[in-house]
Amino acid sequence: MGQLYVRESGAGTPLLLIHGIISDSSFFDGCMPYLQEQYHVLSYDRRGYGNSTQCRYCDFRVQTQAEDAAGILREYASEPAWIFGNSAGGLIALALAMQAPELVKGLVLLEPSLGYDPGEREKLAAWNEELNGYVRMGKTKRALPAFARVMGTVSEADRKTSFGELKRTYRNLDNFLYGELNEVQSYLPEEEHLRAIRVPVVIGVTQEGRDSIFATSSETAASWIGWPVATFPGCHNVAKDMPGAFSNVLLQLLQKLQGEL
Repeated sequence: MGQLYVRESGAGTPLLLIHGIISDSSFFDGCMPYLQEQYHVLSYDRRGYGNSTQCRYCDFRVQTQAEDAAGILREYASEPAWIFGNSAGGLIALALAMQAPELVKGLVLLEPSLGYDPGEREKLAAWNEELNGYVRMGKTKRALPAFARVMGTVSEADRKTSFGELKRTYRNLDNFLYGELNEVQSYLPEEEHLRAIRVPVVIGVTQEGRDSIFATSSETAASWIGWPVATFPGCHNVAKDMPGAFSNVLLQLLQKLQGEL
């Protein structure tokens, strides 16, 4: 696969942050000053994203990406870690908990879009087909509005996008559409496998994005499996758009989960 770019800061219990689609570990830059005060924070650019080795045609299966995360924890974490997974990062976190439970202390997953309800699965499939249509036309940049539609708007209206950030976004977009799109969108583990997870799992949904397909499918799955649901402020990308408010909710959840162990 090549090299994965890893960041670490802080000390204490490990906390692994797994980013979602068309982003990289810089997604969590604003959160680090808050989280590193209490945790040994690890984040990384998933395969093909950011500063990790480019690999448009490599193995993007969720299970393989969970092996990537497990390798990072084995190298950098001295004890089981809390895992936060954003969007598709939440699917990887779930696979990690099933494949290497000894490395995981608990999971907080923000809108991982688990489409168990047939109606919601149909909506996710339609969105997937829309994205594949842009790939077939070779018009991948036209896919950005499709992401904005399901992820919500940026909560900080005045935040400007630099040229470097825009360039990185287009590269990450290309990696997703030509690489992992169909692997991530088709991943749906058997319910009994999720019910067998023995570490705490919390599903997060965002206040402003609660009606989006990512949120509704995640909340429905949580109710079916029996996982608690927590509300975060903002929209799907709250960790990037509102890092202070996001970190406050995440730290409270981790403290509560720690107290329940």
